[in-house]
Amino acid sequence: MAEAAGTGGPRYLVFKLGPDDFALDLGVVRELIRPPRLTRVPGAPAALAGLANLRGLALPVLDLRRVMRPDAEPAAEPTRVVVAEAGEPVGLMIDRVLAFSGSAGANQGDDQPGSRRIAASVGSGRARLIDLAALVAEAFPERKARPAAPFAGLRTTRDGDGGAAERIALVSFNAAGRSYALPLERVAEVLALPSDIVPVPRAGEAAIGVVARRGGVLPLLALPTLLGLVAPRPAPDARIVVARIGGSEVGLVVDALGPILRLARDAVDPVPAALGRGRATAVEAICRVDGDGTLVSVLSTDRLLEGTTVTATPPRSADATQSDGAAGVRTEQFVVFDVAGESYGVPVASVREVLRVPATMTRLPRSPDIVAGAIDVRGTVLAIVDQRRRFGLPPGEDGPRRRIVVLEAAGNVAGLLVDGVSRMLRLEETAIRPTPGLSDEAGNAFARVATLDDGGLLPIVNAQALLAGTERSVRAATKTLAHRAPGLDAPA
Repeated sequence: MAEAAGTGGPRYLVFKLGPDDFALDLGVVRELIRPPRLTRVPGAPAALAGLANLRGLALPVLDLRRVMRPDAEPAAEPTRVVVAEAGEPVGLMIDRVLAFSGSAGANQGDDQPGSRRIAASVGSGRARLIDLAALVAEAFPERKARPAAPFAGLRTTRDGDGGAAERIALVSFNAAGRSYALPLERVAEVLALPSDIVPVPRAGEAAIGVVARRGGVLPLLALPTLLGLVAPRPAPDARIVVARIGGSEVGLVVDALGPILRLARDAVDPVPAALGRGRATAVEAICRVDGDGTLVSVLSTDRLLEGTTVTATPPRSADATQSDGAAGVRTEQFVVFDVAGESYGVPVASVREVLRVPATMTRLPRSPDIVAGAIDVRGTVLAIVDQRRRFGLPPGEDGPRRRIVVLEAAGNVAGLLVDGVSRMLRLEETAIRPTPGLSDEAGNAFARVATLDDGGLLPIVNAQALLAGTERSVRAATKTLAHRAPGLDAPA
């Protein structure tokens, strides 16, 4: 890389962006990195390519071509990202670095607002100097504090008790064709079944093997076998429910993750004594989910391993926080859903339940495209918002993985149509940070981001802001429809 031998004068990083040369004051440049893996943030400014994990920091990365050269042909791939200081670190995607160079002078004024030309000793000899502060201020306008708009357009009727009654939270799943559940506080997380399971000889009939997890190993047990049921070997799309048993953790392999249930206490009954025949059973309660008689068995983690040779081992120090504060570190639990290949997390406390997509949904008259329709959930009409369209993406295809995530925040309820719900995670609060300043709506709906064990970033949804933002989008889209076709209603 060429470097001019300047003596105390201004110095610049000179780089290519399409056919033109640009420069950045070397005083704001912190480092150069190769293009990292990016996590997209829906609703963010068009200039934001995504967030990158820079040694635990969620770094906003700007695509400079979209800002400085929106009319130019796109490059094949950017070769570097400049990490610069603009009040907080920001990444700038560039095509190619030319040099660290001094300048032979500068001409004030240019055809590009917020920039000026400098004479450089490399490239074309003239480079456009970028005013980083002005660039970032324009790309990331400061968020304005404002109260969330009422969610009137999609508001649904709450349960008859007004939501005041205490509810029991359960994580449900399917095993050997039957429905079971565990109390939410007994589930550390839900994971996909990995391909690299290590078998353990003579470990017992229910033992599948062990997998690596956060510097330790997690024993995997086939739940149907533990319950005395006959079931085929787990399919590739099976899930691992990481259950807390005492101070230890065990992975229970199940066929599929079911809804997150929040039930009134009078919907949960103890197992009739006659069924136990004097012996303890692994099922400690039966809950009634729907009015049509659907029953789910609630498992007892204290008795699940009784009568087996399996002994759960305590988690390693990296997992010590799974005991929820036993080591003085707080944790938070999230449901992870997928939209167009990206993953997003939402706090479990904001998730009322997760539903399978019904075969048909009722189309609401005069509703915009982002409203997929409405469904009946135990006597309550629930509006369903297509998150692909909400995020400005083309609609997805129907498939067995699609789910409806029912969010509840500040008394408002709506269903989010997503491509899938992949897992549940319990993260330490030290792994969660505020999202760098984005646009007003994106900064509210995705105010936090978590760093995962594999180095990836997980944007965290603020349910209340997301519902309020969706309400604004619905109102705007409905107003547009009314102007286009006044007095016309769409068929139901």
